[in-house]
Amino acid sequence: MKKIIITCLITLFTMIGLVHLYNNWYIDYNLRKYSVYYAHNMEHKEGTQPELAMVLDNLDLMRKPKKSNIDYRYDGRCIIYNFKYEADNNVPRLSRTNWSEGTVYCFVDNKYSSYYFDRAFEIKDGFSRTDSTYREINVNTIDKDVVYHDLYKNFGFLVEANVNRKPLINMQKEFDKKYYKRFN
Repeated sequence: MKKIIITCLITLFTMIGLVHLYNNWYIDYNLRKYSVYYAHNMEHKEGTQPELAMVLDNLDLMRKPKKSNIDYRYDGRCIIYNFKYEADNNVPRLSRTNWSEGTVYCFVDNKYSSYYFDRAFEIKDGFSRTDSTYREINVNTIDKDVVYHDLYKNFGFLVEANVNRKPLINMQKEFDKKYYKRFN
């Protein structure tokens, strides 16, 4: 009788452990893989671009269309190059890096301007190169619509490839719980 009880308890605890591991792993995997879909369907503050932030945060799990002019780099930072719009040896690029104060996103266009975004993908800083010097651009004078249009022209194909990619199990509520404060 003792052997049956011990065997049942071991089996029960093993099953509970496996279910717990599966749930924790699958939920995180689902939220990362379908993050662009969830971000697109999430309520967010105007001026934030959660879809682009999710593309850069989870590029390893995103669907990346095969394009001849696109290059991806994953060596500690996530960088996407678009050689199609290269001008004067300046390649538009979008990157994510982790600094001491958190994640920072950077977009460098082909006109020698660079824009820095916070974790909600709002423009926080900008620089423009004239001759061989960089000068800071006043954030209030930046036409954000033009920057976001240029950004989507260069890298919007990644959002388009993933925005309609519906998950088998919709975990929108879990995604909203995790990211609502970040984008609002």
